[in-house]
Amino acid sequence: VLRPASAATLTGYWIIERDCTAAGGERVVNLDMNLPKAGAVADPADYFEMTFTADAGKPYRLWMRAKAHRNNWRNDSVFVQFSGAVNALGEPVFRIGTDDRTWYSLEECISCGVSGWGWQDNGFGAGVLGAEIYFETTGPQTIRIQRREDGIAIDQVVLSAAQWLTAPPGALTNDATILPATADPSGAR
Repeated sequence: VLRPASAATLTGYWIIERDCTAAGGERVVNLDMNLPKAGAVADPADYFEMTFTADAGKPYRLWMRAKAHRNNWRNDSVFVQFSGAVNALGEPVFRIGTDDRTWYSLEECISCGVSGWGWQDNGFGAGVLGAEIYFETTGPQTIRIQRREDGIAIDQVVLSAAQWLTAPPGALTNDATILPATADPSGAR
């Protein structure tokens, strides 16, 4: 369980903002400036990164608790990359420094709607789970979250190999679940 407001690297339009409903009272937000939707790139200008420790060969599920500005689906998605991610066959996927990425959308499906904080994984469609993420080596890893749409706020990121592998840590909408942080992504703040 990572709290992005402690992120070591914020670049571009990502900022830390106080929010009494967010984990630790802070969230990372990409302000809604009506920027056009972005594509994933190898060297983005607008991202944040955190570090965590993972075990090689275990399937992990990515979950994020996010909020879309004005509960608008045009403010609810990001791209996610990792330093050492592989698929179940051991082939590199979603790597930092490439344009390969996994896509995160807070809205579960077209016209499902968003409301307040909600947990979602990197799958899209009602009841659809995203691809499991594996890591090539055991040890420190980096997660990079790039802007796809502006106006999104994120307060918790979970990479789970057990407890939340098949079910979210909280509700899809109007969620109040605050998980205890299990890692300090920056080393210190």
